[in-house]
Amino acid sequence: MKMGEVEMVRIGITFAALLAVSACDGPNEQAGEVADNAAGVVPSEDAIQSGPAETMGERKDEAQDAREDAREAQADALEDQAEAARETAEEKAEALEQQADRARGK
Repeated sequence: MKMGEVEMVRIGITFAALLAVSACDGPNEQAGEVADNAAGVVPSEDAIQSGPAETMGERKDEAQDAREDAREAQADALEDQAEAARETAEEKAEALEQQADRARGK
């Protein structure tokens, strides 16, 4: 391999490794990694240590995830309430139909 090819392979491997690692990070954490690297706080975006922007981004991602989880839990609770109301309405409707049948002498 020529020197240029070696560099391209090395860059490709680095990029693939970075992609694999960053796939677990949220968008704010990823942006923080880039910002920390650009500011020279960490030697590279794939450095093991976290800079302040990455840490803040991670906290923002965690807060966003918590808000989304809370919204989903609220939606699930509303669906449960709707199902309970539906079942109660069906029971009442059945009771009224039975009452009507008795009134007809059935």
